[in-house]
Amino acid sequence: MSERKVYRFGEQEWHVPTSDGTDEQESAEAGRKGAKRRFLAQGDSGFFVQIVEIPPNFDAPAHSHDHAEIFMVLEGSVIVDGETLGAYDMTVVPENGVYGFRSGPEGVRFLVVRTGKAKFAGAGTAEARVAGA
Repeated sequence: MSERKVYRFGEQEWHVPTSDGTDEQESAEAGRKGAKRRFLAQGDSGFFVQIVEIPPNFDAPAHSHDHAEIFMVLEGSVIVDGETLGAYDMTVVPENGVYGFRSGPEGVRFLVVRTGKAKFAGAGTAEARVAGA
């Protein structure tokens, strides 16, 4: 049985976004450009939560995850598959749903809530499944 836990944003460390399946060189380059995240819940009652900051005009390649996720913009803007999302707009990405995004001219900070630990499958790889495309 899980116990209730409090995560204080200011007590978590920023780090460069990497996940199983992510290219190390691409992750390092993203970090040099200013991409970063802070983990919050990591498996508590089945939830994986993080805050991500992406610098202005940054392209995240099309990819998928083997679990569903909610992606909510907190600050700035982002274009997800051609649709602009601003503060408090969100999208739900289904399990194995392929998506990519580009941050707006002011960059973007967003909340991600997942039902599994992040695993990355690039859209150009054999592991990626195109759901609904």
